[in-house]
Amino acid sequence: MQARTFLARLGERRATIPSDGERIVLAIAGNHAQGTLFKDGREMITPALEARVDAIARQFDGFFIGRFDVRYADRGAFMAGRDLAVVELNGATAECTNIYDPDRSLLAAYRTLFLQWRLVFEIGAANRRAGRPASSTQRLVHLLREHLHATTPFAVSD
Repeated sequence: MQARTFLARLGERRATIPSDGERIVLAIAGNHAQGTLFKDGREMITPALEARVDAIARQFDGFFIGRFDVRYADRGAFMAGRDLAVVELNGATAECTNIYDPDRSLLAAYRTLFLQWRLVFEIGAANRRAGRPASSTQRLVHLLREHLHATTPFAVSD
């Protein structure tokens, strides 16, 4: 689905046939708009990795739930919490990308989303009970309109 984009990026190299085993970089960062394949990586979660991610998250005041987009070079080191670079930190409205894993069912994707939103609302309720201010409906509508009417389109990540 992204052939036009990738062929344009390759320019004259698009007519070249790669040698056996040669890798051709189509994009540096993956995203939905570029046809990235998202896989469920829960088998890589270890207590050490969870501790490292939690330590990073605690550096952001007011961050309670979200998604880390990370890169790593060595799977073992990553699982040990040593080799990870946070490329992007997304807040509460960022869906879990494992829902796009083609090996998972649509029902599993909805279960994940419903769990995520239950947690978001539970965290919000706990924050309100703790005396933290909530955004007004007017503020949320303003933010939504601002997002929908952005004058510059979001560029495809490269």
